[in-house]
Amino acid sequence: MKKLICLFTAFFLLTFSVIPVAANGGNDTARHKVLQNLVKDQDKKARILWYDLSANIEYLNTKEKVKDIVGKTAKANIDTIILDIKNSTGFVAYKSNLAPHASTSKKIDKFQGYPENYDLLENVIEEAHKHGIKVHAAINVFSEGSTTFQEGPAYENPEWQSIIYEGSRVATAANKSTRKIDGSNTTRNTNYLVLYTPDRYDVSPANRWGAEVQVTNGIVTQVSDRNTYGTPALEIPENGYVLSGHGTARTWLLENVKVGDTLDISTTETKLVPASQAAGHSTFVNPIREDVQAYELGIIEELVTNYDVDGIVLDRARYNNIYADFSDLSREKFEEYIGQKVENFPQDIFEIKFDNNGQKIVEGPWYQKWIDWRAGNIQSFFKKAEKTIHDLKEDVYFSTYVGAWYSDYYSEGVNWASKTHIPDYSWTSPEYHKTGYAETLDFIMTGTYFEDVTKEEAIANGRIAEHSVEGSAELAMDVINESTFVYGSLYLNQYINNPEQFRKALRKDIEKTHGVMLFDLVYLEWFDWWHIVEEEFAEPTEAPHHIPGFLKMVRSDT
Repeated sequence: MKKLICLFTAFFLLTFSVIPVAANGGNDTARHKVLQNLVKDQDKKARILWYDLSANIEYLNTKEKVKDIVGKTAKANIDTIILDIKNSTGFVAYKSNLAPHASTSKKIDKFQGYPENYDLLENVIEEAHKHGIKVHAAINVFSEGSTTFQEGPAYENPEWQSIIYEGSRVATAANKSTRKIDGSNTTRNTNYLVLYTPDRYDVSPANRWGAEVQVTNGIVTQVSDRNTYGTPALEIPENGYVLSGHGTARTWLLENVKVGDTLDISTTETKLVPASQAAGHSTFVNPIREDVQAYELGIIEELVTNYDVDGIVLDRARYNNIYADFSDLSREKFEEYIGQKVENFPQDIFEIKFDNNGQKIVEGPWYQKWIDWRAGNIQSFFKKAEKTIHDLKEDVYFSTYVGAWYSDYYSEGVNWASKTHIPDYSWTSPEYHKTGYAETLDFIMTGTYFEDVTKEEAIANGRIAEHSVEGSAELAMDVINESTFVYGSLYLNQYINNPEQFRKALRKDIEKTHGVMLFDLVYLEWFDWWHIVEEEFAEPTEAPHHIPGFLKMVRSDT
């Protein structure tokens, strides 16, 4: 009887609703039309709230606090909590036989004092289910450590770490001492030496907790220890630049650079380094290692087996960036994939070059095949994860979070589109579309993380239309091509001090996709925005993936 009702619902939508003209391509015709038309159905929208582990520790580290927060979530008519229980450090907030518990961290500041053996997942599930709220456990998959604190499973198993193809400018002081420049016109992170140029900034944008040198026509004209004296940021000369250093980079500047000295930044170098030595906060592991995959799938298995979770969400199920992974194993497997040796590795994939605008890559003869191969590796893991989950419990949902900037996301080795979507970018081969993994998912959350809500706003502010909530939501719907449900996602911190823009963005994602995910709980607390969500979610809705007939249609082509 239940099946007949579900089939009738789908038939009703297909037969009696106004069906828009189908997009090019498409999956099964009925599913394509039903899911496309479903976007207009306002009482069938998902309402999802993400609970980030690190950001929300102070709100979730006792059962009493969990009860309070989940109560607020229920009052706001949220239907699903995404609980981050294995974050990018590789530590977890549940009782695992595989992964280290957050309370065992010796270095990561957020986890110091975390309650021993505290099971956040169990507590949230227990409380949420009282309110009829579903709980999906989110795991950061291939990020297994903190680069900042040099701790996590990637440090216990250093052979797991991704090998990064790293290029850098080198600063050479007058005394011949050298120091790698960690980036150009970017955020100056811990121990970074960053180059700031006049085409991007008038003054250094870095904070005061470092040292800076101003260089004009190759000669050092100012040295400022802002960390000690709190002096203003240095101006960037038209015919020069500023080098800004934090931590060890600050020490290098102060010990080796003096006013009147020459300072040369023309030398460049490339090398292969483990992820623990590369730039960034998270230490990634190589996704194609069998031991890594066994570990990640084991975590999924114990979550589905030992907890009453409603779903599993994969986060950071990707490579770190375009510069990973260049290990011997990756070279071996890629050569098997193409059926021949790569004579100059990694240069035949791409070369790293520098110009006045900073670092760029120059594509080699195997570049497109490399892009295909990496995306195929991630697709393969998604298939394994989906099978692991649904072989254990068919009713557990499987989903992922990705950034909505599809045209750039290939650099992470991910094709989150439908296999039926054929992209046409400079980096795509005729075979790239086959690496899409959307068909494995019960739904996908795409980060429409832009301050501009409408396409018109983005264009008026000098950005492309896709760099808006509206434009990125439309792009996501296009590339997913009705292969699964799409839930636009918002980064609330982008609307700080502008609650009405947040409200507008929330409405736009609901208008353009099958629902909305809000990232993150902490901002509802900080900004006191619970009332906005309550107002916007006042009318009842049902998440499309909760409707058995619709879910069956989505799963029909897994």
